[in-house]
Amino acid sequence: MARARAREPDLLEVAFAVVAERGVRGLDRAEVARRAGVSLAAVYEALPTRAALVTELGRRLDRAMLDLDPAELGPLGARERLFELIMRRLDAAAPFRAGLARLIRELRGDPRLALRSLCNLDRTAEWWLELAGWPVAGPRRCLLTVALVRAYARTFETWLGDESEDLARTLATLDRELARVERLARLVGVAAEGTAAPRRPGPAAAEEGAPA
Repeated sequence: MARARAREPDLLEVAFAVVAERGVRGLDRAEVARRAGVSLAAVYEALPTRAALVTELGRRLDRAMLDLDPAELGPLGARERLFELIMRRLDAAAPFRAGLARLIRELRGDPRLALRSLCNLDRTAEWWLELAGWPVAGPRRCLLTVALVRAYARTFETWLGDESEDLARTLATLDRELARVERLARLVGVAAEGTAAPRRPGPAAAEEGAPA
């Protein structure tokens, strides 16, 4: 029987494991190479700068979020679509949670990295708006982009501390935050009334008073 091929090292996962231990400023790419068993050149290709950590992870999470047949979103309302997309992005972030928690704590002291993170989310929000069926421009786009990024950030903060298997707190927070975004969208004349509730409701949603 042929021996199964070993899984190629995931340099991004290795790098975030180092960040979890040492922080972004303590990221030693030679250590990443040693742990992954690859050359420094391979690490350079993946992470030419420390800021590339954020850029590459953002792209990976977006690809995972969008790795679905568009037909799956067809029967869903705008809020349902946003709920599904954001949870898919958070699910993909699970292997990086410890490193992300450390990274978030350090963003205040690294404006360049913080700006890169915001740029990533602005790109992601563009996809959220388009797939929700809200192809807006001008001031309305700015308002909804800020609202979506804020909703994601608050949900992300809850997710970082949510150790439950069903992610009940995370689901309830996202449900509540998207209700606020939806109200804003209706206020500026984008969303229609009667959007259905998310199809992955958290069991704690009713207890925490999250909107339907």
